[in-house]
Amino acid sequence: MVTRNSHLSLKPITLCAMEPRKAGKIDHLETKNLGILQKLIAMGILPGMPITLLRRSPSYLFEVDQTRYAVDEEIANHIYVSY
Repeated sequence: MVTRNSHLSLKPITLCAMEPRKAGKIDHLETKNLGILQKLIAMGILPGMPITLLRRSPSYLFEVDQTRYAVDEEIANHIYVSY
């Protein structure tokens, strides 16, 4: 698990649970799969970064730091977001 942002007090939700066009901040990444964690970190998906979910289908399209990414549900379930 990558460290959590302590300044946000609301319970984080997964990217899969977000509503499209909602914005928040990445709270933490949670996975036991080192490959997925390394991929997310290499993409710049890090705690504290602002994130906006653009759409859910056919893949989860989101924006972090003015860059758009598309991931499947398995990976989106490891990204936790706070509002």
